[in-house]
Order: sequence, then C-alpha cells, then structure tokens
Amino acid sequence: MKIDELDEFQGLTPNMVREWLKRTGWELRTDEWKEKRWFNGNGRSIADKRVLVKDGFRWIASQSVQTVQALLCEINPRMRKGVPSKAALRAHRGLWLRSIGTETIATVLSRLIDEFPSPRDNESYFWPCDANGNKVRWPTDAQGNML
Repeated sequence: MKIDELDEFQGLTPNMVREWLKRTGWELRTDEWKEKRWFNGNGRSIADKRVLVKDGFRWIASQSVQTVQALLCEINPRMRKGVPSKAALRAHRGLWLRSIGTETIATVLSRLIDEFPSPRDNESYFWPCDANGNKVRWPTDAQGNML
C-alpha cells in the first residue's frame, strides 16, 4: 500500500511533520555541504525536503522504531479542532465523533450544530465516522482537499 493511501496521511502538512520533528528531539542544522538537514540524537540525518516523501517517512519510522502508520497517527491526530465546515457536514451526513475534554461521543453533528449550538463547539474536536463509530475519511472536494 502507498503511504498516501493510508487514512492517517489525509490532511498531513509539511508544518505538522516539522513540528513533530522538533517535539521529538530532531534539530534542523546546516551540514558540512551547507545543506539544511534534520538530525536526530543518534547523529543520523534526513534532508528537510524529503520529510514528506514516502522513503523519508519509512526512514524516520525505522529510526523511531515505529511503523509508518503509527508514525502518521502520532504526527497527524485524526480529530480536528473546531466545528467542521458546512461543506464537510453536507458531504458527510452520517455520524461525527465529537470530543469535549476526555469524553468522545458519536452524534449526527449537522443537526446538532444547527439546532443546538454550544459555546464549547469551537474547542471540541471532530471526525466523521460510520454507523459503528469507526473513523472514516474526511470529506474532500474534487481535488482531494479536505473540506
């Protein structure tokens, strides 16, 4: 399977990867050839421009003793802060997972948001799910951008 076909890859940005690298102890430094590279605590490095390339992800996963999918889950949590857009709600009429603090519930979100808005909507986290509460892909436009 290609990495970009994994659900966890959806919505991943270079900035998310850079932030994860910083949080986990990687440093962006200039190497002896005057190129900017990410270095980990073991002195290993990876070029910044390769970070989102499939081979780069596999290499980072091998250095962190994680599978590529586990690495993607850590970098790109599949709950998004704030109410989904109206377009996303129209595209996914099914259930949405909603996390408020430590509580996560599955609910028909479009009706709930319209009829019963809550002051906590913007601080909640959301993700579309199927009838059994399993996360599904976020709705996208024709170009594959998340709505």
